[in-house]
Amino acid sequence: MSASTAFASLRWRIMRHGPNDERGFGLVAGLAAAAGVIALAVLARAGAVHPSWLTAAVSLFGLTWLVGPILLPGSSPVLDPQWFRTLPRRPITIAREMAASEAISVGTLITAVALSSMLVVAAPHGPAAVAVAAAAAAAQLYFLLWLGRCAAAVVGRLLSSTPGMWVAALQMSVLLAVSFAGWVPLMALVLPDLGEGGTEVVVPPVSAAVPAAVEDALLGLPTGWGLAAVGAATSSDSFIAAAMPLAGLVAGGAVLRAGWIALTAHTLSRPPARAQSSVTAGRSAALAGSHGGGAVRAVTVRELKTWFRDPHRKLGLGHAWITPLLMILLVAPTDWTWALPFIGVMAAVLGAMVAVNTYSLDGTALWQPLTTPGAIRADVRGRQAAWMLLFGTPVLAGTVLLCLLSRSPLWAVALGMTLAATGAACAGAPLLSALMPAIGADARERVSTADRTGNAGGGQWTVFTAVAAVAAVPAVAAHLGGAGSLWPVHLALGIATGAAAVLGLSPLTQRYLRRSGPALLSAMAAGDPARLRSAPPARS
Repeated sequence: MSASTAFASLRWRIMRHGPNDERGFGLVAGLAAAAGVIALAVLARAGAVHPSWLTAAVSLFGLTWLVGPILLPGSSPVLDPQWFRTLPRRPITIAREMAASEAISVGTLITAVALSSMLVVAAPHGPAAVAVAAAAAAAQLYFLLWLGRCAAAVVGRLLSSTPGMWVAALQMSVLLAVSFAGWVPLMALVLPDLGEGGTEVVVPPVSAAVPAAVEDALLGLPTGWGLAAVGAATSSDSFIAAAMPLAGLVAGGAVLRAGWIALTAHTLSRPPARAQSSVTAGRSAALAGSHGGGAVRAVTVRELKTWFRDPHRKLGLGHAWITPLLMILLVAPTDWTWALPFIGVMAAVLGAMVAVNTYSLDGTALWQPLTTPGAIRADVRGRQAAWMLLFGTPVLAGTVLLCLLSRSPLWAVALGMTLAATGAACAGAPLLSALMPAIGADARERVSTADRTGNAGGGQWTVFTAVAAVAAVPAVAAHLGGAGSLWPVHLALGIATGAAAVLGLSPLTQRYLRRSGPALLSAMAAGDPARLRSAPPARS
């Protein structure tokens, strides 16, 4: 058996027998999205929708290969190159042998299904067009695979240093801001008077089609070259017009593959990183710890320090603060300035998303509250207090400031929703951190944000949905009660909803930790989430 085959076999066995919760969720959701792309291709072939929408959908799939590694930088690879440092071969040889196994992934399968839409488009135009479409799908998949792998390797290199970490945080913040608020400038053109109650729709020049300039730009990017080749084949263009995009994809994929091999070889040639403590103990630290204040205050102080010391937490803290500022820059120049106060809701959601995996990030330090009588209650309350100081207070203060500056007619609705979202995020993040842990390397073994921390994507999207749903409660209740925009009603409902979330979810978190905390600790000590599901609950 060759080394490349051995790496591929190892990768497949890990995927078959390893934890598959996140992978299974991604497979189901991805295949549903890919089926949507195929359905779009069928409708475009039948003339029910404009073909430009297929271009946009395929380009969006390509973008996910670039965006995914940036938004989830701590996700551990299936085959970590650091495992193979001691093999008696040159690093460049090991990296080249590992490259053959990189195509075995859920993302590859999903993207292959989505790109089969090219065959649907080419089918009515004869065997030659179908052959070009098959080659285009294969070349596009090859390029996207190595685009994603190379992006993940580059992000890993950036996160290994402090300046690079802030560059990566800015990249993530830009992507998150565009994801959450990028649609606002477009909708402001379609419904410019919505904030004043106007519902008149400004129809685009070309109905039911992506603007021609946007479509041309998408086809001009490498993520659209496959469709450009199919378009040339189905429109009887010259052979060169169809071959050039395919050659570009193959050449680009080869360059990206060589880049990934070089970056992986560099990782293999470096010695293992060693953790060096930056904490100094002195007289001032001893005096600071003697002021008292109770267990909750002690946990709060510990959490505040941990948010600025732990590299992964610091990264999350950075883009949770930066992203709302970038969202303001996207919304403020438009006619939807009335929507500025609603950014507070998304800021609260972001704060919950970056705090949804704190128990797993702390790792086996969980033994302290588990073995100290009464410490679990203080631990939960202290985490909530630290979250309110770092995220909740800036979110509420920023929302009030945006209400004053924008003079939005819906300021009371936005502030009520933000109050509810803040309470739900404060209480929901610790609960989901215990319920849906994304277990990675223990805190003692993590040196930088490049080290594996588990894929918290499932927990992040769960808390996103939950907090957004709770945020809508005050607005829906006020509307059903006929309160309109009366600010006392919205503020009272917002405060009541947020307080109910904190008072209701906090005891649930405490009871869950008392019952399942030992199993969670065992799972984190072993690095195996399966132990959390198989272990019997502990007696309270």
